[in-house]
Amino acid sequence: MTDPNPTAAQTGAPPRTPPSALGPVYHQLSTDFYPWTEVIADLRMRAQAGQSLLFQAESPAACARFVWRDGQLLGGYSGARDLPFSALMRGLPRARVTLLSLSGEAAQAIWDARQAEGGQALQGDAATVSQQLAGQSGVLLGHGPERSLSYWQAGKPLHGVWYPEAGEQEWRFMVQAQPLDRTELVQFWSQVLALTHRRAALDEVWRQASLELAADHPALDPFTREIVVRTGELSVDPGVDTDELRPALLAAYRNVLERLGLRIQDLPLENLRQHEIWSASGLAEMMNGGRA
Repeated sequence: MTDPNPTAAQTGAPPRTPPSALGPVYHQLSTDFYPWTEVIADLRMRAQAGQSLLFQAESPAACARFVWRDGQLLGGYSGARDLPFSALMRGLPRARVTLLSLSGEAAQAIWDARQAEGGQALQGDAATVSQQLAGQSGVLLGHGPERSLSYWQAGKPLHGVWYPEAGEQEWRFMVQAQPLDRTELVQFWSQVLALTHRRAALDEVWRQASLELAADHPALDPFTREIVVRTGELSVDPGVDTDELRPALLAAYRNVLERLGLRIQDLPLENLRQHEIWSASGLAEMMNGGRA
């Protein structure tokens, strides 16, 4: 088998779609009926046209995925193992194949997610998991019979195969790393703290948490006044950079909630869960029981 990036070839991909909300190009077609020669010819044509794609081939024993971004093959993988395209047909002479059209950003996120350290473990049916992913961006893998893979942005599935009616199963979610804008991060946390302050006064508890955590997060030291909460309002010294600010605020907030005996799930943060920074701030993983 040759690399599918070179010359194009004429083919007619079958116009078949699964019962999926995201409409793949084709789904779970058997190579007994859609032969490998036609599969490869179609992939070559799409690569030459500069498309971003996810191709999946699976059998009961194995599942291999290949990703293109803007027509360039990023590579393939099966489980944790990288896989050359030339090995595909030898390893899966008979398979069911699925092709998904992606954005360039989604293709890169899916490719990067292959090396994620397990990701975030979730359990439940599709409706439950969808609620847990509110506001988050990343790649979701389902370990049910569908072997679904979807790319999410701001809590909504945009690309891939996603079954809203899928039943109880284990899922893995790889959060997409996003560069954080410092000003937006401060504004976001200002809203979080103001809403929390309405439920319970924060000032003294924040000072206590800051004293406890100052050794690990010097910016929290109340005597330097780099990060201050007064009457529930956050102020941050301009010299505190984003890499220091994000973990410091998250650690302090977790400590404050523990001291107050509050759960983040019980606070009026529903609107902020739709914010693009919700996931990057660490609060999404905190809400789902992780240590962010």
